[in-house]
Amino acid sequence: MASRKVQLALRISYMLIFVIIVYGGVIGFNRFVTGKFLSAMASTPPPAVGVSVAKAKAQTWAEKLQATASLSAEQGTMLTSQSSGTVTALHFESGQTVRKGTLLVQLNDNVARAQLASAQAKLLNAKQQMQRQRKLYTHQATSESNLQAAEASYREAQAAVQSAQATLANLQVRAPFNGHLGIRQVSLGQYVKPGTDIVDIQQWNPLRVDFSLPQGDLSRVAVGNTVELSVSGLPHAHFAGKVTALGSSVNNSTRTVSVQAKIDNAKDQLRPGMFGQVTLRLAQQRKVIAVPTIAITYRTYGSYVYVVKHTDKGRIATQVIVKTGPTQGNYVDVTHGLKPGETVVIAGQASLYQGAHVKIVPAPKGLLDTATATAGN
Repeated sequence: MASRKVQLALRISYMLIFVIIVYGGVIGFNRFVTGKFLSAMASTPPPAVGVSVAKAKAQTWAEKLQATASLSAEQGTMLTSQSSGTVTALHFESGQTVRKGTLLVQLNDNVARAQLASAQAKLLNAKQQMQRQRKLYTHQATSESNLQAAEASYREAQAAVQSAQATLANLQVRAPFNGHLGIRQVSLGQYVKPGTDIVDIQQWNPLRVDFSLPQGDLSRVAVGNTVELSVSGLPHAHFAGKVTALGSSVNNSTRTVSVQAKIDNAKDQLRPGMFGQVTLRLAQQRKVIAVPTIAITYRTYGSYVYVVKHTDKGRIATQVIVKTGPTQGNYVDVTHGLKPGETVVIAGQASLYQGAHVKIVPAPKGLLDTATATAGN
C-alpha cells in the first residue's frame, strides 16, 4: 500500500515538472520573439515626413518705417448753395463722375434773369449816351463834364450787368473740379438757403496719405522717399507713392511729426477717409538673413523654425529657436538663430518633431516663387 502511494506521488511530481518545463519554454520563447521584434523595430528608422524647404538667404534690404495712415482727397468738398431759392432742375445722379464746370443744380432764376435783362437794357442806353457825348465833345458842342458823366454812367451800367450775371450764376451749382459725387442731399422743388448741403465731391486720383512718425525718425525721412500702402479688405493690393511734404513742427503732445505722401489710385480701389498701414522705405540699407514668413512658427514662448540637416542617418529636422525682425513682402528678417544657406522647412511643419526624418517634396503651387522654393539635394 505504501509503495503505491509513493509511486503516485512520483508520477504527480513528474507531471508537474513536465508542465513547468513546457510552460516555461513557451514563456521564454515568447520573450525571445518579442525581444527580437523590438530590437528589429528599434533598428528600423521611422517613416520620413514629406516637407518643402527653402534656403535662408543673405540679402540687403532698405530700412523702413511703418505707421498707421489715413487717406484724404487731393481735392474734396461739400457743395452748398450760395443763394436762396427753389430747386427747379437736378442734372446729376448720386455716385456720378463729373467734369469740372458740369451743371449739377439749378435754382429758380426768373427774377435774376429779369434783372439781368433790365441791366443789359440800361447798359445799351448808357453806351449810346456816352457815344453821343463823345461826338458832341469832338465838335465842341458839349462840356467835358457831361462826357465824363456819360462815361461814368456807362461804367455803372456795366457793373450792374456783371452783378446781375453773378446773381444768376449763384443760382447754379457746378462741379468745381473733376471728381466723383456722393449722395444727393436735396430734392426737386425743395427750397434751399445759403449753405445748404447739396452733394459732396471728391477727387480720387491721386490720394493723399497722412501719417505721423516719432521725432527720432525725422532725420531719416526726406521728401521723395518711397511709400507703400496696404488696407484691410484689399489684402493682395499694394499702392505705391512718394513722400511729398513733412510737417514744419513737432506735435507738443505726441512728439511726432506729420508726413504726407501721394499715391496712385488709377483703378479707383481706394476712397478718401479709409485707413491702412503705410511702409516708408528709407535710403539707408542693412544686411539681413531672409526666410519666407511661412517658415516661422510663432508661439507665446518664442518663435522657431525647422532646419533640415544632412546626417549619416539621412535628412533630419532640427527645431531652432529664432528671433525675427521686420518683414518685406513674403519674407522676414531672422536676426538670431540662422545662418545664410541653411535649409528651412516651409510646408509640412505640423507633422514634424525634433529629430524627425524628412524627405524633400516640391512646394505646393503658389506657396512661393519658384525661384525661392527648392526640392533639395
